[in-house]
Amino acid sequence: MSFSFDTTYKDLDSNLYSRVTPKSIADPNVLLLNDELCADLGLDTAKLNAKILAGQDCLEEPIAQAYAGHQYGSFTILGDGRAMILGEHVHDGNRYDIQLKGAGRTPYSGRGDGNATISSMLREYLYSYAMRNLNIKTSRSLAVVETDEAVERRRTEPGAVLVRVMNSHIRYGTFQYVAGQGSDELRRFTDYVIDRHYPRLNEADRTYLEFFDAVMQSSIEMVVDWLRVGFIHGVMNTDNMSIDGETFDYGPCAFINYYDEETVFSSIDKHGRYAFGNQRPILRWNLERFAEALQPLCTESALAYDELEVKLDEFEDRFDAQYDAMTRKKLGINSDGEEELVDEFLEWLRKSNADYTNTFLELETPGTFDDPVFATAEFERLRNKLAAVGLDEKLMQEANPRYVPRNYLVEEALDEYLETGDLSKFKGLLTVLENPYTSKDVDSQFQQPPPREFDAEYTTYCNT
Repeated sequence: MSFSFDTTYKDLDSNLYSRVTPKSIADPNVLLLNDELCADLGLDTAKLNAKILAGQDCLEEPIAQAYAGHQYGSFTILGDGRAMILGEHVHDGNRYDIQLKGAGRTPYSGRGDGNATISSMLREYLYSYAMRNLNIKTSRSLAVVETDEAVERRRTEPGAVLVRVMNSHIRYGTFQYVAGQGSDELRRFTDYVIDRHYPRLNEADRTYLEFFDAVMQSSIEMVVDWLRVGFIHGVMNTDNMSIDGETFDYGPCAFINYYDEETVFSSIDKHGRYAFGNQRPILRWNLERFAEALQPLCTESALAYDELEVKLDEFEDRFDAQYDAMTRKKLGINSDGEEELVDEFLEWLRKSNADYTNTFLELETPGTFDDPVFATAEFERLRNKLAAVGLDEKLMQEANPRYVPRNYLVEEALDEYLETGDLSKFKGLLTVLENPYTSKDVDSQFQQPPPREFDAEYTTYCNT
């Protein structure tokens, strides 16, 4: 079948969205189609032609969502400036937003043109595909459709539309926006979100409090998973924080190579607000803003604000517990304790500036990499201490990917397509990242970090 839409978001207050029309695309070309995702959604690939995927043949009127957000700490009213939801697809009792990115201007576009470049949409396809296979909850990319236009950003490129799939695009910033509409609307909207994402909480004694707790927990799990694989989101604004714990908006994202908690690759993040090691405190800051958005619900019968503050006070301990369990698993330690040894190892990582991904693979199988940092007496001493309490192979193989999207390889693949129209390198990366926890008989470049001077100069962009 094609999409089966039942868009409940349109039943909400009309101030929360605008009805929109995708731009006209004369000759759309499907560049990539995610067959696995099609199967998961119960879609017949034969019925998903370029016109449908580019929004030229709409099954119902699309919408663009309104929301707000703290962007680099400053609050602003926002909305889908280059995105629109085709509809909510229902399959096997599950509901999915089907969204187009780069499908033209909306009432929230401001000075933007509503378009997207082919490189930015290919990048999102690859990163969301990798994150899914790294076992991290994420948006997914159904297709990349090349358009018949030129889009100007840092360079002029072909345009593209990405078909993005999420459980929903509701975010912290949506609540920030709704909170400004009045408490009655916030109550109705919160009930809608609970019914859609956390229906089990309808039986709870303190439903709204438990809702905040569930959002905080899903967000902690998401960010700890980012830290597990070395992912830097790059733009952790409150409008990019999913209410359901899905990673999304793969703009200036990247993976660390040489371990440094201050690593930043984003061209916008001049002061390191969203650096790799700052993602934890920023999550806490974002949750505080989310709690403030729920404040209009704080009546005697619904919620008391001091209860939210108590929940927020649990953040550090809960994040610590989740992070510590993750780190012990990466080190193959299958019991509690060993905090001093774990801290000693993390301190070695900071001082050595070793490659993050390869360090854990070298711990598991010595001699895997010809890197001087792994031939030091200090590394050998630490490995021996870890071997006495951990290095459980099964645990390590579950936690430590063999492959991540190496930034320089991603750039090479994108450049190859822009220069020659050849997707061979791009598809080669997809093949390697299909099972990133399984070693493959492929060129060793997929496990090699770039030269240090590459990382020192590497910059990512939002491309909006």
